[in-house]
Amino acid sequence: MGLFKRNSTGLRNICCTNCGGSQEISTTAQSIICHHCNASIRITDQKITQYSAIVSLETCGSVVIEKKGALVAQKRVVASELTLKGSLKGNTVIYDTAHIAAGAQLVGNLKARALIVDDGATIK
Repeated sequence: MGLFKRNSTGLRNICCTNCGGSQEISTTAQSIICHHCNASIRITDQKITQYSAIVSLETCGSVVIEKKGALVAQKRVVASELTLKGSLKGNTVIYDTAHIAAGAQLVGNLKARALIVDDGATIK
């Protein structure tokens, strides 16, 4: 099971990015508190279009790093999906699909359920 799964009732299942606990939430929710560990969970998608240095980025949504975008994460990046067209430096956990486009650069450890790497991508 991925980080989240949508169903026809207006609800979806997500897994906490902190403890991995599963819970059912509304499809319109943007953030919640985990019932298992009381951690705050971000649900929204993240789009990086310029340089950004952060401690950690954790979301149940997708992360898109555009061609001119660069993300440096001190601890980790956790998301359901990743589309990398620019550069990402940091350890990354993707619960579904990670797509590394041509010309993109990834430096760090990557753990993903599925990995798509285009010709011309750089992974270190």
